[in-house]
Amino acid sequence: MKKGLMTLCMGCALVLLSGHLVHANEVDKGGIPAAELDSSFKKMSWGSPVWDNADILQAYNDGTKMLLVDTRPESFFKKGTLRNAVLLAFDKSDSADNGLTEASLSEALAKAGMTKENAKIVMFCQGPKCHRSYNASFVAVSKWGYSPDSVIWYRDGYPNLVKEIQGDAKLKRKANKYLSEEAMKSL
Repeated sequence: MKKGLMTLCMGCALVLLSGHLVHANEVDKGGIPAAELDSSFKKMSWGSPVWDNADILQAYNDGTKMLLVDTRPESFFKKGTLRNAVLLAFDKSDSADNGLTEASLSEALAKAGMTKENAKIVMFCQGPKCHRSYNASFVAVSKWGYSPDSVIWYRDGYPNLVKEIQGDAKLKRKANKYLSEEAMKSL
């Protein structure tokens, strides 16, 4: 009886999860649904958590082991990024220019001492309306089989964190904990 109930529950969970994936998809620039841009929205339809500046700062302060993936083009990355971020540029899964592929993500995880099974991957780009990290998060879960809980969409993104740090004297004093050397020059 217990085994049958457990099987039924697992089946229902899979149906619910797959139902969420049916409604989610990659978006074009400016195409992220408005509801998902609202700061109260904290979980993607495909199950991934959504972080904002407070969440990323807390993770840094707690010493959370995470792979920070900057999905922006290299020209943006060179001007500044998050401390310890790796550049794996992404647009949409059919883009030939993507540096973020299933293989490159696996390699970056290995270099960071993580595996697909124990990963905490934080995808970010230019802010809430930037589709790159949104799409990358979706693809990692829906196409590459990463657990939704291990792939985080950092919605606020790099420029909004820099603005917050610039406007807060306490954060500014600790900025090198959060920002790359190149980013520190912009403060």
